[in-house]
Amino acid sequence: MLKFGRLTRDHAVKELTKLFKESDSAIVANFQHVSVTRVQNLKKPLKVSKAKFKVVKNSMARIAAKNANFESLVPLFEGTCAVTFCNQDSFLSASKVFVNFSKENEGFKICGGSLIGKFVSTEEIKELALLPSKEVLIAKAIGTMKSPISGFVGVLSNLVNGFVRVVDKIAKKKGGMTNE
Repeated sequence: MLKFGRLTRDHAVKELTKLFKESDSAIVANFQHVSVTRVQNLKKPLKVSKAKFKVVKNSMARIAAKNANFESLVPLFEGTCAVTFCNQDSFLSASKVFVNFSKENEGFKICGGSLIGKFVSTEEIKELALLPSKEVLIAKAIGTMKSPISGFVGVLSNLVNGFVRVVDKIAKKKGGMTNE
């Protein structure tokens, strides 16, 4: 019969492994010298971006990361660590939240992450955080595509309006000549 502590650890590792497998991306952070209240405040914007923030025990996180093929993250689990589990769509917004939080809290350090199976360094996460969101990029692309169409519609409209004015002037001249 297994002891309660062993069962608890096995269950925690299974849960972490499940979170890793359900996510295609993750970010690891170290938050020594950051109060629990501030860490709780970090969870709210991450939840909005559909990312799951978990404080982890390093030994269990290492095992779970290996089990879920996130081996590149194993060396990052040192000190007081947390993992944010996300998909590729929410990785950008989660990285923005982390970068902003690390600017406000000196004890919060982004260790690195994994984006669709590839290791992402702290510097790369900071660079990704500077990119505009997916929605902004789509809006810019649509605006760029719409611009030539709008210009073409304007040219056609002016052409039709000019034609109507010419026909109207001709009609007025002919109408004016018959009145004389």
